[in-house]
Amino acid sequence: MTTLPQAFFVTWRSPTTRAIRPVARIRYYADQSYYEFRYIANVAAALADGFTPLLEFPELARTYTSPRPFPLLANRFMPPKRPEYAGFLAALGLPHDAHPMAILARTGGERQTDQIELFPVPTPAEDGCYLTHCLVRGVRHMPEPETEQRVAQLQPGDSLTVVPEPENPSDPLAARLETDDGVALGYLPAYLAADVWRLREVCGQVSVHVERVNPLPAEAHHRLLVCVKACWPTGFIPYSGREFQPVPPPHQAT
Repeated sequence: MTTLPQAFFVTWRSPTTRAIRPVARIRYYADQSYYEFRYIANVAAALADGFTPLLEFPELARTYTSPRPFPLLANRFMPPKRPEYAGFLAALGLPHDAHPMAILARTGGERQTDQIELFPVPTPAEDGCYLTHCLVRGVRHMPEPETEQRVAQLQPGDSLTVVPEPENPSDPLAARLETDDGVALGYLPAYLAADVWRLREVCGQVSVHVERVNPLPAEAHHRLLVCVKACWPTGFIPYSGREFQPVPPPHQAT
């Protein structure tokens, strides 16, 4: 059974610096069937980098609600009537009746026409553990043909090693994924890295295993789906830093 995510963060990639900035949070209230959008404190860093408020959400301090998916979300749902829809869900390891929000949790809703992407906020799994799925990033930038050959050999359940790259000039928190024989496959998404290192420090380990390998001609971004699992420490809140907190209404601003 796929757990339906309750919240997503919206990120924006600067077209000049290529920095990825979380700018907003979208919550889905399944029991009441409505959606909520709020900008978060980190939007200030994005504004300094050239971000402008999204057209459908022009006011930074406002809470937006809707009984239907916001266009920002709806435009990222693949229509179920598309002939490739069934194969698309299979590539993500999802059932045929998967909720659109569960699909976004796997794909990030990335489009070629903008710099927006989304990532889900994990919630405790049925066994109380931290559990999330993601597509491996940077596969296309790994050495060829060794990486591609190794990806093709992977099987569901294969364990991968998370390797830190503190000297990475682009992201000192980068979490590289390697096979047990030392072949670099790519990276965990940047948004996961900080929490993964926190969890490994507290839990002792974070396990990553292959969920699904999608054969060519799948795009590099969709080649490898992995599952990340760790303990859920007492009091742990994913993405709890100040930068992820909603922008307060004007009368609450300090």
